[in-house]
Amino acid sequence: MIAFLHISDTHISSDPPGHARWIAEGHGHPNRGVEALLDVISALPFEIDFILHTGDVCNDPCADNYHCARDLLTKLPGPMYLLPGNHDSTMFMLDILHDGQALHVLRDDHVPLDGLHLITLDSTDADSHLPHMADSQIDYLEERLQAVGDQPAIVALHHMPVSSGVEYFDDKMRPQIGDRVHNVLKRHGGVIAGVFFGHVHLMASTQLDGIHYVCCPSTYYNNFAYPGMPERITDPEALGGFNLVMIGEGGTFLRRYNLPA
Repeated sequence: MIAFLHISDTHISSDPPGHARWIAEGHGHPNRGVEALLDVISALPFEIDFILHTGDVCNDPCADNYHCARDLLTKLPGPMYLLPGNHDSTMFMLDILHDGQALHVLRDDHVPLDGLHLITLDSTDADSHLPHMADSQIDYLEERLQAVGDQPAIVALHHMPVSSGVEYFDDKMRPQIGDRVHNVLKRHGGVIAGVFFGHVHLMASTQLDGIHYVCCPSTYYNNFAYPGMPERITDPEALGGFNLVMIGEGGTFLRRYNLPA
């Protein structure tokens, strides 16, 4: 059995006001959510094998934020595997966060773990906030999944690869070649133990062609989601949280943990 925690969209900030311009007033500083995360995880009555962070580690791409993130995240049990999100600087993540021991920054990577393969894809665009993936990444995913043999694999990226039925998410928040990602995963469905992502700031899951897609809530703020929603609408009542994922011979088990309000 492998047990890991899935966290995402911490939006850590070294700025004392720390209020993102894109959300309504009334939300607290993002670091309070991370501090609550530290408290809850430190009290868990079991050990985990690793933590997976699916991006938007920091609120804005400046070096001070990543020094602050390092101070906070190294208090969590390691190792931690971190993906860049659209609010991140991959350069600062590699220079400041990555130490190859407690913190591992991944882009298009394949990490063989004990009985499990972690395959990651960088779905960010350095020149914009829009999701982006190249043809070469589709080829990389196919190649890596062929290499795992019959061992289970999880795939992680920041952006949602499949349609949700929520208009705003599907039009603005997923890579336009996400269907091609799904087609590769479907061909290797027998080994896929789950696909994990963030970005949309809510707890959600989708089952498509036998592939289980799981989104993790943000520790900062979370969104509404409903059919036809034409724009992003924050949900001030939604609690932050994280996912516990357990993978064994019987399949994949997932439990959501809420953070205090």
